[in-house]
Amino acid sequence: MKILIVSATQFEIQPFLEVAANYPNCDTVITGVGMVATAFELGRVLHESKYDLLINIGIAGCFDRNLKIGEVVQVISESFVELGAEDDQQFIPIEQLGYGKSKFTSSLLQGQNMRLPFVAQGHGITVNKVHGNADSIAKIKQLSPNSCIESMEGAAVFFAADKMDLPVIELRGISNYVEKRNRATWNIPLAIMNSNKALIETLDFLSGLFSKI
Repeated sequence: MKILIVSATQFEIQPFLEVAANYPNCDTVITGVGMVATAFELGRVLHESKYDLLINIGIAGCFDRNLKIGEVVQVISESFVELGAEDDQQFIPIEQLGYGKSKFTSSLLQGQNMRLPFVAQGHGITVNKVHGNADSIAKIKQLSPNSCIESMEGAAVFFAADKMDLPVIELRGISNYVEKRNRATWNIPLAIMNSNKALIETLDFLSGLFSKI
């Protein structure tokens, strides 16, 4: 099984890169930050090589205060939450406009349920501007009340997986809560360390799972 591991920045995947030689069936791509950079790099890489699975790894903000800073979440669905049009105070999603699709769900791999038993699961939104203002946070919660994780790349990976008919796993380490910007409460190193541990555990889990099929 050939796996492409996708990260926005090198520092978010550095712990895995230090042991990547132990996983010869895995390639990595550093896309740059944001959904446009991610979509471009994935289009280029997936045109050049074939893979059986995409894994997106990185840090993220969290809406759910029941989850701890540093905890890892498997994002099982993604949304381009801003994709659409404003009609005064109302938001019209791209589906309602009739111009496309904004919501994507992680797919299955050879009939296997890809919900990982060792991490929490939640829904994600992907944004161009991470939220740090009380009014905009309240508005985004109205648009997507069940969302757990906010990132700048996740839905672009899900979009590429959908277009290429590939299964996808997204792992996000919680570096901060979605609130008024307060870096004193962030813990990026912990989020990176734990998300990379979860990535390695995921690869070992998949290896054991599919060796039995």
